Amino acid sequence: MLEDGRISSRQATFLMSTMIIATVVLFVPSITAKYARQDAWLSIIAAILAGLLIARLATTLGLRYPDKSIFEYPEDILGKWPGKLVGLLYVCWFLHLNAEVIREYGSFMVTAFMPETPIIVFILVVVSIAAYATINGLEVFSRANEIFLPLIVGSVIILFILALGQMNFHMLLPMFDAEPEDVLKGAIAPEGWFGEVAVITVLIPYLNKPREAHRVGALAVLTCGGLLLLDAVGIIALFGPNLVEAWLITTLNGARMIIVASFIERLEAVIMIIWVTGGLIKITVFYWAAALGSAQLLKLKDYRPLVVPIGTVLVSLSTLLHPNISDLLQFLTSVWPPYAIIVFEAGLPLLLLTVSLARGIRGARV
Repeated sequence: MLEDGRISSRQATFLMSTMIIATVVLFVPSITAKYARQDAWLSIIAAILAGLLIARLATTLGLRYPDKSIFEYPEDILGKWPGKLVGLLYVCWFLHLNAEVIREYGSFMVTAFMPETPIIVFILVVVSIAAYATINGLEVFSRANEIFLPLIVGSVIILFILALGQMNFHMLLPMFDAEPEDVLKGAIAPEGWFGEVAVITVLIPYLNKPREAHRVGALAVLTCGGLLLLDAVGIIALFGPNLVEAWLITTLNGARMIIVASFIERLEAVIMIIWVTGGLIKITVFYWAAALGSAQLLKLKDYRPLVVPIGTVLVSLSTLLHPNISDLLQFLTSVWPPYAIIVFEAGLPLLLLTVSLARGIRGARV
């Protein structure tokens, strides 16, 4: 294989959890509140259920070909050239997705912390670090993430506990007030993020115990869903739905409001920890997937020679895709979730699984 590393089920669960949490807790509460208002938590529960279905779909497909990735087995299912096209589409999707995440990373750092610093500085730094991690391989950055995820989860929980004294849970009333269609509209954005669990179709060949892939996918979605639920409830209880839907990064504003013992305040540095560590892991995972997929399509013996060229593409794309953060957030709110879900997270996996079952085709058994 092009990647020699192997990871445990726990490492895979941690990796996908960090990958999703990194961005979902920052942007999604305001998006869901825009539609479902104080019932945003209902939208998140609906998104969790849909995320579990996508995780099951992805793992069921991947386990039919446990020694191959999503870039390889479409050729077995659809034939050489249609299969290569599907593999190429997934490489392009991982590149596009990663460019969006990198732009989010840079925009957040500039907007929230260092407005005088050119965004290209943050983009170059994070792509360089992610390139180094990608070269070192899956096993190395998965081990590093075992340190990062507890830090991220602990930070979210601690912020929630510290903010309890300033929360007004009457802000969540009246419950069940949103129309069902508004709840479903509010669920689309978080589902787009939870659907990123489909990256398990790349990870399955590198699991020590591929049979546990179903559990890995489900645990990742449930972990991220639980944290997002905690975050959304806390933010709405702090500010109310009107302010939450109006702000870009509500979690950051929530951290800035926390005051402990009259002298510990402005805990937005905790949000920076979540974003810097989680964002870096997310960017690295998609960077690695794009490099691996490109090498598999080109029948190369090693993906590492492609790391620098792909990094150049990522830097260029991330700077050219959006003129400003408002355009970026509008895209992430209205365009990205349905595009990602319908085509890559659910549509193509469902097509591949249906054809595979109809033709009775499968790879090696685990």
